[in-house]
Amino acid sequence: LLPDAVQTRQEVIRALMMLDERERAASLLREWLAEDPGNPVVEHLLAACVGGLAPERASDAYVTQVFDGFAASFDAQLEGLDYRAPEYVVACLAASLGRAEARLDICDAGCGTGLCGPGLRPWAAYLAGCDLSTGMLRRAQARHVYDVLHQAELTYYLDTQPARFDAIVSADTLCYFGRLDGVFAAAACALRPGGWLVFTVEALDADLALPCRLQLNGRYAHAPGHVRA
Repeated sequence: LLPDAVQTRQEVIRALMMLDERERAASLLREWLAEDPGNPVVEHLLAACVGGLAPERASDAYVTQVFDGFAASFDAQLEGLDYRAPEYVVACLAASLGRAEARLDICDAGCGTGLCGPGLRPWAAYLAGCDLSTGMLRRAQARHVYDVLHQAELTYYLDTQPARFDAIVSADTLCYFGRLDGVFAAAACALRPGGWLVFTVEALDADLALPCRLQLNGRYAHAPGHVRA
């Protein structure tokens, strides 16, 4: 009884994936792709469902489509989950930097609705945010804490900002990347000597001999050894 409404259809398939009924989920995803070739959300979910060779990261189109549709309810849903990634990121930065003196240039990479912004502002002389989703950026703009917001993929954005920042933070965004080599190299390019990169990732079981894995929820988990390397 697969409904035509996109959101409901997606939830039916996600439910099958959570129940580990991957063959049924993959069959429905392939049917959907036949009706709507190139749909980035369906392509990404199919890659997560069937395993094998996963994309290097979630595509720009996938991230944009998912988060533009999620922007209006994003903060409320995360509040219900006791979401604490921004709090952890800000606490880590504070422990590294000491007293807040509003003297640093800081980038919030993958800023979303700007949940990190108020916590970062006391340390920032200049606070920039970037995100792919215009819906999320509108929410971030409404907080009035950023000096500038850019609609851009974060690796590309950091590559265009050589030695621009004293600190880069990325809360709950690198879970949409597979191997982290490229995005970390871009961060190194954008940081000044002695700068800080503070981020969160989802933990991959340490006993698995993989640097990262695309999970059924469409997010990547990362092995501690890969993150440290």
